[in-house]
Amino acid sequence: MYDTNVLVQQIDKMPKEVIRRTREPFYWNNIQWSPKYNPKICEVTSYSAKFRNLDFKLTSSELIISNSLQKFYMNNNYKPFIYSEVVKAIEELNDYFDFNLYTAQVRKTSVAVVINEIEDNTFRNWLEYKGKKPFLMRNTTRVYGAHFKATNYNIKGYDKTYQAKLKSGVTVDKSLIRFELEANYRYINTGKNAIGIYTVADLVNKQKFDALADELLNVYDTIKKQPIINYQELQPKEIMLMGAMKDKDSCMGLKKYHKDSYTLYRKKYAKLLETFTDSELEKSIRSKIIEQINYCKNN
Repeated sequence: MYDTNVLVQQIDKMPKEVIRRTREPFYWNNIQWSPKYNPKICEVTSYSAKFRNLDFKLTSSELIISNSLQKFYMNNNYKPFIYSEVVKAIEELNDYFDFNLYTAQVRKTSVAVVINEIEDNTFRNWLEYKGKKPFLMRNTTRVYGAHFKATNYNIKGYDKTYQAKLKSGVTVDKSLIRFELEANYRYINTGKNAIGIYTVADLVNKQKFDALADELLNVYDTIKKQPIINYQELQPKEIMLMGAMKDKDSCMGLKKYHKDSYTLYRKKYAKLLETFTDSELEKSIRSKIIEQINYCKNN
């Protein structure tokens, strides 16, 4: 269920290469580190490494670890990442270092599930989250997802099948949609419902893991969604009415210049929504998310 994390560990005993600001690559904790320069003054500012999809940055006082914990452990993030695997992944990462990684600070973490569903029934129906409109996720002209972004969080829903092929060249043989909450330190640890994810040790605390999973569902339920319409039962003129009422410019044009017609069409539109909304499909999508959340929590 975890994915991208930003972990920060203060280092008391830096390798001698960092202290000397060496300009050559070196090995530390079984990982090769390369110098990074300030191009203006040609001085070494930090050292970086990439290992099994994780990014490492070593400064004069701290180690920063970022990117996908799930990909580090499983080499993908389109399958379930259950609690027991999270525990093993962090144990494995900790074994690479000569310090206790469990004391590292968690600056940001994300939790996500993947369900077998299609775009039209999921993120394409998102209207708003706490008054915020969604941003589209694009690759040139292809819209493959939507997200709500604020200072302390980023909520995403996107076509994981398409994204896996785009980013990694991986072909997934079914239609997968990924729902994700990316939250920073402030989102997780302030407010009346603060979960308390301060260190890596908290990431493997079962009670806090479950609380983050429950928060993912709470976020999904808070997203305002337009009804899913069963278009195959509609006549062409009814589909055209749906389109006109959902299009902001058309709707405003009718309201401004043809008020009587607008009132009539609004009534017809409301009746269509009531008659042809596929509430069972909406319940099914939510059930799939709950099923995946529970699977990650209980295994």
